Amino acid sequence: MSEELIQRNLVEAPEKMGDWNFYNIGATTLKALKNAKIIPNRDYAEFEGKKPDALIVKKPLVIAAIEYKTPQELRTKTQIAKAIVQELGTARALQARVYIITDGKKSFWVNPSTGNEILQEDGSKVTLNFDKNNTECIALISKIRSSINATNDQLKVVAMVDPLPLAERVWQDLWSVSGATPENCLYTFVEIFIFKYLSDLGVLKGLHSFYDLLGRYSGNNENEVLNTFRHL
Repeated sequence: MSEELIQRNLVEAPEKMGDWNFYNIGATTLKALKNAKIIPNRDYAEFEGKKPDALIVKKPLVIAAIEYKTPQELRTKTQIAKAIVQELGTARALQARVYIITDGKKSFWVNPSTGNEILQEDGSKVTLNFDKNNTECIALISKIRSSINATNDQLKVVAMVDPLPLAERVWQDLWSVSGATPENCLYTFVEIFIFKYLSDLGVLKGLHSFYDLLGRYSGNNENEVLNTFRHL
């Protein structure tokens, strides 16, 4: 395990950013982070030796990859473009939902899938300065997660985020995979969504949360996970 993770006890007691884990690292490789079960256990190929400056994680998902620069390194458009490209591959390898480059005074918010800067609803660039203690940043990252994808760099107006298509797809998937009756599939669908909703609200925490359950599948098979929950 990485000396940095051990010395700062980051495996057992990471910093928090809302209900996410915040790892202000810089001396720890993706391979070491993988071995410590901080990031998903998969092959990161040529990026295994990369050392991200900071990560926001909600196990098993990497929410954001953050690259810190000095103000002198972000003075010109050329420097900014170079900084964005520098660790874009690492952010993509981590499957981070957002990639942030900051010098502490100004920040650039990038969609890792496209490499483009993220736009606000009105088409202007997102310019909020990143600060892990700023609730505006938490709200912005949450909005980015629900808005951007491989074909969209722009935040969606709240009224435009319609949950119905997602709900219909999930319900249909449950029905087709399980082979159960429509009524039983609906029960399962409601249970999953309430489970996730209560976890996001912080009502269900720790061992009882949606994300803890999801994270258990990264290193255990289905029977092992089910046996663990039977004894809780």
